[in-house]
Amino acid sequence: MTSTPRQLKIIDSALLSAKIVKDASEAAPVLGPLKATAGLVITILETIRDVKTNKEDWVTLGEHLSVQIKDIHDDLSRCSTPHSSTELLLVVNTYEQKLGNILAKIRLIRGRGRFERYLNSRADKEEIATLRRDVDTCWKDFMRKITVQVHEVAHRIEGGVKSVEKDVKNVEKSVNAIGDTSYITRLVPLPSATGVDHSTCLTGTRTGVLDYIRRWVDDQNTTRVCWLADVAGAGKSTIAKQLSGEWKTEGRLGGCFFFDKNRPDATNKQAFCDTIAAQLANNQPQLLPSIIDGIKAIGPVLSDTAAVLVIDALDECDKRDRDIPLRNLLHSLTHAAQLKIFITSRPERDIAEFLDSCRSPTESLHDMRLKSNQDDIAMFVKHEMEYLVRSGDLTTEDVTRLANRVNCLFILASTACKVIQESLSPRSRLQDLMDSKRNALGDINKLYLAIITKACQADQDGQSIDSEAPKEVIEVIEVILAAATPLSISTIDILLGSKGTGRVVKFLSSVLNVRHDGAVVILHPTFREFLEDRRVAGIFHIDIADAHELMTKGCLATMKRELRFNICRLESSFTRNKDVPDFEEKVSKYISDQLQYGCTHWLGHVTKSRRRLNGDDEMAVLQFMEGGSPLYWMEVLSALGKVRKALRDLQEARSWHSERKLKDKIDDLKQFLIAFSTPVSESIPHIYLSTIPFAARKSYIRQEATGLFPKTMSVMTGYSENWPKPPEAWQGHTDNIYTVAVSLDGHRIVSSSDGKTIRLWGADTGQPLGEPLRGHNSSVLSVSFSPDGRRIVSGSSDETIRLWDAETGQPLGEPLRGHTGSVLSVSFSPDSRRIVSGSLDKTIRLWNAETGQPLGEPLRGHTSYVLSVSFSPDSRRIVSGSSDETIRLWDAETGQPLGEPLRGHTRGVQSVSFSPDGCRIVSSSSDKTIRLWDTQTGGSVGEPIQDHSHDVPSVPSSPDGRRIVSVSEAAAIACHLNNASSKVPLPRPNEPLHVLHSNSGPHFAPPGFDDCSLSQDGWVSSSNRLLYWVPPNNRHGLQYPHILTIPTNDPLRSTWINFSNFCCGTDWTKCRK
Repeated sequence: MTSTPRQLKIIDSALLSAKIVKDASEAAPVLGPLKATAGLVITILETIRDVKTNKEDWVTLGEHLSVQIKDIHDDLSRCSTPHSSTELLLVVNTYEQKLGNILAKIRLIRGRGRFERYLNSRADKEEIATLRRDVDTCWKDFMRKITVQVHEVAHRIEGGVKSVEKDVKNVEKSVNAIGDTSYITRLVPLPSATGVDHSTCLTGTRTGVLDYIRRWVDDQNTTRVCWLADVAGAGKSTIAKQLSGEWKTEGRLGGCFFFDKNRPDATNKQAFCDTIAAQLANNQPQLLPSIIDGIKAIGPVLSDTAAVLVIDALDECDKRDRDIPLRNLLHSLTHAAQLKIFITSRPERDIAEFLDSCRSPTESLHDMRLKSNQDDIAMFVKHEMEYLVRSGDLTTEDVTRLANRVNCLFILASTACKVIQESLSPRSRLQDLMDSKRNALGDINKLYLAIITKACQADQDGQSIDSEAPKEVIEVIEVILAAATPLSISTIDILLGSKGTGRVVKFLSSVLNVRHDGAVVILHPTFREFLEDRRVAGIFHIDIADAHELMTKGCLATMKRELRFNICRLESSFTRNKDVPDFEEKVSKYISDQLQYGCTHWLGHVTKSRRRLNGDDEMAVLQFMEGGSPLYWMEVLSALGKVRKALRDLQEARSWHSERKLKDKIDDLKQFLIAFSTPVSESIPHIYLSTIPFAARKSYIRQEATGLFPKTMSVMTGYSENWPKPPEAWQGHTDNIYTVAVSLDGHRIVSSSDGKTIRLWGADTGQPLGEPLRGHNSSVLSVSFSPDGRRIVSGSSDETIRLWDAETGQPLGEPLRGHTGSVLSVSFSPDSRRIVSGSLDKTIRLWNAETGQPLGEPLRGHTSYVLSVSFSPDSRRIVSGSSDETIRLWDAETGQPLGEPLRGHTRGVQSVSFSPDGCRIVSSSSDKTIRLWDTQTGGSVGEPIQDHSHDVPSVPSSPDGRRIVSVSEAAAIACHLNNASSKVPLPRPNEPLHVLHSNSGPHFAPPGFDDCSLSQDGWVSSSNRLLYWVPPNNRHGLQYPHILTIPTNDPLRSTWINFSNFCCGTDWTKCRK
């Protein structure tokens, strides 16, 4: 196939850009490293002109390379002096090597005969995608290094113009900010969210709307936000891409973010914040100090800078997060006098509530009555069809008829052109689409129907095929729609057990897109909407629940086929996963993409199928639960760091209405993971060495595993027959417990202690989930879950507040600072938008939960420390308790006190919270009592609850409002019914758990290991070598095995271990039969 004028124009334009970069690199010393690179790009582009197959893919790659080399040129130009950084030069050399590989590949293809090119075209297409992935990875590394260099130069210039006295102060400040600076330089814009897959406007089209927006951005007297709202497929993203490119060239682009439903990582607020911050650092390097001071707080960052932010397809942002970027950006306008924001989206109601006053007055992009729209579509269609007219496949009259029939909708015109271009008989295909009975060109849904109908009827030669074709097409589409993350053609083939995915993707290439990373995605969200609407899709309608059921089968089949013992080929059991050399490389090498996907997402697919498993599906799950498969599955979870996710998915799977045996096995799997989450998460070998001996004797998993893995230690006394019920006292903290909080779903509990740590617990089992969360520098005085259970907020005596990811346990962002005393209490608002905190400095503060910025001035009124704060269920009120013995109500919007203080406690009020209906407040005090209050009258309800012998610092309510959990300084936990007379006391533990050490002995250390110690987290080690892990209830009795305990399942029970069959270290794999 010959090159089209459009393709030649793209290549010529790219060549010009590359030559400009090469000339500039010869003239400027700072650009010296780019000379050879630019020369390679020029040679590649010249060679691409002669390639005959996969022309569009090669042209796209060439254009991509040209953009990259220009971006590198622009960023390197900011450096005022030449750079001799060895690290930087190595990155440039690596980039050049990738380009050399591409050039060799192109020359190889160009030298093939015509028939050979045809036979290899599909393989070449995949090779192009692989080459582009490699170049993107190298480019990201290069841009990260460039960013660091630019920041270093900016710091040197700033330091050079200041006095010696100020220099000293700046050095001190820089030392304190090293952690923040490193955080900034680690941020890289999410490539998929910067518009790399979008095209720009065809020259001469959309001139009216583009001119209006250009005038808007230049006019300082007009609105600061411009919202371009129109229907799906009208061309909004193309306009956003066009303008963001122009503004970047002019140096006024602050950042851009293109939301995309096809990319889960490009639909959430965290990716948005990180990408915008990284782009600000790259595009506006002079803002680095401000970014360090206010990362993710867009307004303060841009206070004195003229810049434009572009946000495309806001309607494709996760609805739970959608208002966050809107609120943050609109709030930033009050701080940034010259900041402007351009937003595109469909005109959805929740977005309109924020932006209706900012809507662009430009006329509709799809109104066929407007001549400008007619002319734009006609020009676009003529441009796309030009090479078919030149080749004689179409006439100019055909093109005119096509343009007149597509109803001025860009996605309709673009899709129709793709269908015709990819047909072996373009004129015949056009005639099919022009059929007045089908009206395929008058309605995007009817065009989609025509496309999928054709795909179900044609083979490579356009001939009809067997009746299985519709099933194959539908199944491939189902996988693409239901996939939790986009999958490659080969992965889809494996999950489906077929080889037809590539053929289906080829037939549907006008509506499906193979990304540069090889993943297959829907080209436009309107195609997904068509498939999920039974009224328009008819027999091709996709029931998403059926799609998830299909994915469940594929995941189970993949796990059955690929899971195996010691899948990562680990050599020793003495080290944790994170300490194994080249561990990540082993994971990538030995765990295939399809197995990673299946192990991570199979439970989610079952849950989302929203129906009872049929007999075959239940049998597949039961078979998976047999033998060593559950333990092999845990190996992959451990390697990928997905143990917490699996626990959450197993909890959600309790909604299955399965037959009893399957339900019992699912429960057993959940109990096993909860009991051994620490060894499973930290060390793959100990999934066998440390779990099987201590597992409940009646556990299905243990019964299956004992015969398969006999060479482990044996627990002679101290074992349990059944999984324990939730303990009366939960052990894990070593210091005073300050507060506990229950997740909204009731499945998890979080606690904080005097030991600078936070712990997560399974509410059903009382077992700790993973390792403690560490990050505060002093006692953690308060913790709380976000309403969606995804985040935890904590307050500490180090005067900071921290946010945590509740699934991974990792800190989110930097600490929130503002209080001048210990932070005694923290809580999320029910809508998750705000955090309230109370402090030793006698004030209450409100914070933006996303940006970490304080909202307004501190709330003042208490005369002593503010010990506890909480929002009302409607987020309109705040209640606070203080050591001044009073409780106060506040207006959460204005910060003003509501009414008089509530009085009744005779000592400090240590905890306050609203009941779920907002009608009552529960409080606890140093006077050892719990009180209930009527929020309307301010009066006390009933008599005080008196059940603790020590101070009661925490009293959260359960989500249903029926129970109150109280915690005393004696480390006792009690459960009360939510009224003044009924209580259900829970006894405190017999004695606290301490960090203990022991000399080696037959009951404690395996033969041949001296100086063994048992750490607080349960690991028995010798000279920093992990030997085995011990559950909490066996740790005391393991060290004092001669103590007789009745009953035998007591937390202090005697524990004896027989090590005669124990294999560890480099012999650990001998544990298997």
